[in-house]
Amino acid sequence: MWIKKAEITGFGKWRQQTFLFEPKNQLVYGLNEAGKSTLYQFIQAILFGFPNKRKKGHDYTPEDGSGYGGRLTLMTEKYGQVTIERYKSKNKGKAAVQLVDGQTGDESLLETILYPLNQELFQQVFTFQQEQLQQLEYLQEDALHDALVSLGLSGSNQLFEKKNTLQKKYETIYKPRGRKQTLNQALQSLQTLQQKIQQKEAQEADFQSLVRQADELQKQVSKQEAANHEAQQQQLQLEQQRLNWNNYAEYQDLKEADLSQQGSPEELAQLQEFYQEYQQLNKELEKLQQALQRHSGMDQHSAKYYFYLENEEKIQQLLEQKVAVLRLLDEEQRLTVQLAQQQADHFGWSATHAPQPFPDNAAVTKFLAPLQQLQKQAEEQKIRLQLVQEQRDQAEKALNQYEKQHPELFNQPKRKPWWFVAAALALVLAFFLPVPWRYGLVVLAAISGVLGLMKKNTTASKETWQEKLGQLDLYEGQLAELQTNFARLDKRRLQARQQVQQELQRRKLPLRETEMEIQQVNQAALQFLTQQEQQSSWRTKQQDIHQQLLKQEQEFTFLQEWLPLQEKKISDKFTALEQYAKEMEQIRFAQTYQENTMLQQRMNEAKKQQQILLSVNQHLLQQLGLHYPSEVPIFLQRQQETAQKQQRLKDLEKTVAPLFPNLIDFDTIQDQLHILKEKQQTNQEALRQLQEQEQRLRLQIDQMQADGTLDAWYQQVSQQKAVVTQLLKEYAAAKLESQLLQDIATELSEQQLPELMKQASRYFQLLTDYDQARLDFAEGTVTVNQRPVYSLSTGTKDQVIMAIRFAYLALQKSHPWCPIIIDDGWLHYDHQRKRQLAKLFAEFSQDYQIICLSSDQEMVSYYQELHQPVWELKGDSR
Repeated sequence: MWIKKAEITGFGKWRQQTFLFEPKNQLVYGLNEAGKSTLYQFIQAILFGFPNKRKKGHDYTPEDGSGYGGRLTLMTEKYGQVTIERYKSKNKGKAAVQLVDGQTGDESLLETILYPLNQELFQQVFTFQQEQLQQLEYLQEDALHDALVSLGLSGSNQLFEKKNTLQKKYETIYKPRGRKQTLNQALQSLQTLQQKIQQKEAQEADFQSLVRQADELQKQVSKQEAANHEAQQQQLQLEQQRLNWNNYAEYQDLKEADLSQQGSPEELAQLQEFYQEYQQLNKELEKLQQALQRHSGMDQHSAKYYFYLENEEKIQQLLEQKVAVLRLLDEEQRLTVQLAQQQADHFGWSATHAPQPFPDNAAVTKFLAPLQQLQKQAEEQKIRLQLVQEQRDQAEKALNQYEKQHPELFNQPKRKPWWFVAAALALVLAFFLPVPWRYGLVVLAAISGVLGLMKKNTTASKETWQEKLGQLDLYEGQLAELQTNFARLDKRRLQARQQVQQELQRRKLPLRETEMEIQQVNQAALQFLTQQEQQSSWRTKQQDIHQQLLKQEQEFTFLQEWLPLQEKKISDKFTALEQYAKEMEQIRFAQTYQENTMLQQRMNEAKKQQQILLSVNQHLLQQLGLHYPSEVPIFLQRQQETAQKQQRLKDLEKTVAPLFPNLIDFDTIQDQLHILKEKQQTNQEALRQLQEQEQRLRLQIDQMQADGTLDAWYQQVSQQKAVVTQLLKEYAAAKLESQLLQDIATELSEQQLPELMKQASRYFQLLTDYDQARLDFAEGTVTVNQRPVYSLSTGTKDQVIMAIRFAYLALQKSHPWCPIIIDDGWLHYDHQRKRQLAKLFAEFSQDYQIICLSSDQEMVSYYQELHQPVWELKGDSR
């Protein structure tokens, strides 16, 4: 790239000036203040933007209001002719670019055209100024490496750009002395927060102590609640034991009784069959015996006897049912007794008005949990309200006492200007009295004025009064807020309580206050339903028996005209029927069997059958412990009762036994219930006091944190630490990657250092006109014939730096990114060195455009001697 034309509209001293440049070497000559540096600054401003105004810097803004800016025409290898226009007042100083094919663009297109050239490279590489030749640090190895890579000499330009990008990235994150970097700001914020926390904790030295006390009280509250819950469970268990004591007593009796049965069900059935046959034979013998003992003289045509004969079979069948009926009567009596034992007053419950209890105590607890939570919150809020009320009252009392002690706060007397009047009189009199007295009156007037200006000291501090008033207002605000919250919470509590009452009414449970009472009522309801289910089974069985007995009584209907059965029990009816049958049999015997021989024969036959039956079943009777057949009915009834008791024992083992894990009596249950109720009252009071103490401490802690201090700062510190950690990760990653790319770039640039030093040695030989001169590195520093640069003369140092910088550019000559601009860079040169420098410019201009700005007349003669273009800068356009 080379500069073809510069058109200045207004820049520094230049107005409407046009400068044409040669594509090779040229010397722009001008005296001091001719505008050489202004021309250089114009080129730089058009390429990279206008410089910022600085107090101590040169301002190139035209003073006559002319347009600040102009145009610059460039010739590039890739884009051809490029025109750059930039004005300070147009498009905020941004560049407007136009290509030879008519394409236009803005700042981004200009950056693309100049790439990789930027303002830093333009100033540090392609510009030669005297002060730059004194910067020996550019001769260090690292600086040479960076310069090589920055110009793309090592072939790793993209690598270096990536390294610079990463460097900029981590430098935007953190710098050791930076302030605007994100990590610096994050660390500063973290440090500030930690300092605030330390200060706040120092101010609130007892804060942690209060927190520990509150936590300890919370543990005590939890422990007391657990103890209360355990006592409540014990009380519930005792209450269940009390409600089930009758069943438990029955269970104990059954458990202690001998309920072992004699004989298997088959043996009992065989015994029942034997007894029935034996009884039939026994009845027949009784009939025969009665027939022998009596002789009937009754009327053989009696209607009562004929009725018997007509219904004999039916009467005999009815008499055979006597034993079964008597058993039914006994079972009915037993069921009646059991039902009577369980009849009790259960809160007006009945089969038609049965309760719907909760499944268990856990369901009751869950149901009451919302109400209990609201009650707990209401109690806590009430404690807070009381505490704030006490603090408000104390603050109000302190304020009233302070106002009473300092009434001057409200009744400030108007101050009279007597001191000012005295000062004025003293000054007036001073004009009329002689000198010694005059000075005294002047001093007296000054003292009076000072005393008049001084305010009367009062013992009362208005700031203290305002502070106390503000504290009272604060408590008033807190109290109003707490009262509002408490009213809202109490409304929710009443609604929840109403819902609980409605649910209890729906379940037909009596209204109770505490969870313990509701659980007791629920247990009673569950027991009632269990009894109802049992009683329902008993009633069903009782009804079945009653129906059987009614049916049995109906079978006596046909006998009502012949027997006095009215108003008699069924057992008495059987007795009357048996007597009637005996009487009728006697009549039959008297009518049919007149000979005793036949009766005796029949009796002997019946006895013989009875003996045979007895001998066959004798082993069974002995096995069951029976000696006589008459013991069989009682034995069978006892075995049936034993079976019923065994079933009852099994039922009680399932329902009642778990409620009584240990042996206990009823009086002990009553005593323990009384003790537990008193203990519960004591525990509740202790729990209430602990909760109140905890709430008071919590309120103090909340008040100490009311300004959003520690908790908010702790959270902010945690968040800030996370931000710092993330930024540290990003910073470390970018820096490590940048260092890795730097190492790679260094390795690549070291491959070109020999060529660089070779080329620099050749240019140094040309500048010094000494063929044996040699530049090299020794321990990372440039040396001249093995002598350190620091030991050379000033002019020779300038030549070394000039040779190395031209060596940079020589390695880049295939792509000349920018013209070389030299502004009097030979102040320390003698005439011989200047001649050699002019030769270097002439030789080097074969690859680069060189614009040499100088006020040195001697350099003009050397350019003319070498036939190089020279034009003088006089303020005219060229």
